[in-house]
Amino acid sequence: MSQDVADKRADGQTISRAVAIMKVIADQPGASFGAIAKATGLPRSTVQRLVGVMNTEGLLTKAFGQHGTYLGMELARLGAKVRLDARALLRPFMQDLHASIGDNIDLTTIEDGRVFVIEQIASNESIRVISYVGLQHPVHCTANGKAHLSMLDDSTARALLGPSPKRFTARTVTDPNAIMAAIGKMRVEGIFSDDEEYDDGASAMAVPLPPIGGRDFAISIAMPSQRMARLRPAVRDALLALRARVIAEYGASI
Repeated sequence: MSQDVADKRADGQTISRAVAIMKVIADQPGASFGAIAKATGLPRSTVQRLVGVMNTEGLLTKAFGQHGTYLGMELARLGAKVRLDARALLRPFMQDLHASIGDNIDLTTIEDGRVFVIEQIASNESIRVISYVGLQHPVHCTANGKAHLSMLDDSTARALLGPSPKRFTARTVTDPNAIMAAIGKMRVEGIFSDDEEYDDGASAMAVPLPPIGGRDFAISIAMPSQRMARLRPAVRDALLALRARVIAEYGASI
């Protein structure tokens, strides 16, 4: 092994260890060297050395007049400069998804209790489900809406549903208890569906995504119900694979 390769490997290991230490301190503010060593599996001497370096750089601090280590203000300063654009981050994943399943793909977020399309890739098919950026999705009877409800605590979700959600088709479920029960079952697999509950002849499936900048997002595929009946397993697998890729790339929260 060349010295250059050895140095690069050592640098990478040091960075990984430093990140591991910061993650522990983020979860356990005021953690002692011993507690950090136990949580990371690193020798206590290594923890002490790296904490000292990061303390000098302002990434960690022991200057709160208390025992233990805390995240430093330099992290807050750097974090304040981050401007996450969910559309830019997720567009490549949507494009890959569209290459495998060529129907309508929506990226949605929830704001003030309303679900909006913020990015969209149109279907390649001649018979398609129409969507557009800015379209609002009902929270109770669309795949995206259900995915967003699944990310909320029960009381918040029920407050958004209200006592009598609007009926759009003969298949729209309007009982809040039944809606929440269905969402609970769908949450187990991580796939949320709408089979002609919002629009006759149209079906959709969606997955919730990791929070980005403190906001919730979901991605869905929508298509005519006849085509969904044929492609349902492929759509489900493609959406679950997209979610797994996003988490592998960015983590459980961005």
